[in-house]
Amino acid sequence: MESFRFADADGRRIALRHQPGRSPTIVFLPGYASDMAGTKADAVAAWAARRAQAFVRLDYSGCGRSEGAFCDGTLSRWTADAAAAIDACTRGPIVLVGSSMGGWIALLLALARPGQVTALVGVAPAPDFTRWGLVDTLTSDERAHLARAGGFERASAYSDTPTLYTRAFIDDGSHHLLMHRAIDYRGPVRLLHGQHDPDVPWQLSLDLSARLASADVQVALVKDGDHRLSRPTDLALLTATLEALLSRCSAD
Repeated sequence: MESFRFADADGRRIALRHQPGRSPTIVFLPGYASDMAGTKADAVAAWAARRAQAFVRLDYSGCGRSEGAFCDGTLSRWTADAAAAIDACTRGPIVLVGSSMGGWIALLLALARPGQVTALVGVAPAPDFTRWGLVDTLTSDERAHLARAGGFERASAYSDTPTLYTRAFIDDGSHHLLMHRAIDYRGPVRLLHGQHDPDVPWQLSLDLSARLASADVQVALVKDGDHRLSRPTDLALLTATLEALLSRCSAD
């Protein structure tokens, strides 16, 4: 039975949903300005329920049903939120599923907790996107807004409301950059990426694969896939990847 509850992270109440089941626990990490009610999270929750697999998903602070203001969000804060949700619901091994920015957070958690993170799945993972997706692409107007107001907005392809990016988020991201060095995570990693992704270049997953220390890394490119990878065929690929990954981990 799925339960809705809260975990505390530095005094913030973080909303999460927990489905008890067999180990390892699957933990879903949403993307930037997203929440735990997305299509991919729902699909993984349904798959986990069918196989009685433990599953956890959360809303970062300032998102969904969690406390806090979105404008206060940083990568450090949202990584701490994820860690608090994990600690509230799990005691054993976990498999992280990170979507877009959630893939960056998954990598940070895997590096911080190599003994707990059994495996990792990235769906259009976006490590370092504060640099290549924001700093390197700022317009003169956006730079002016950053200097004057501490943030700027960009139109979103996924919402009628523009997406806010703050100086605090961008500056904090600079402390967590990964793609300039080897990434010393040695567990199994699966990366899924659409080649029609307009937001995160699919070549980034190939670069990430090369930088990971793990010898067990597979990249699946979906030729006609977009950033979300939320079509029925994409969701089937995600759950089949998890199924095979768990079988792989059990065989070990």
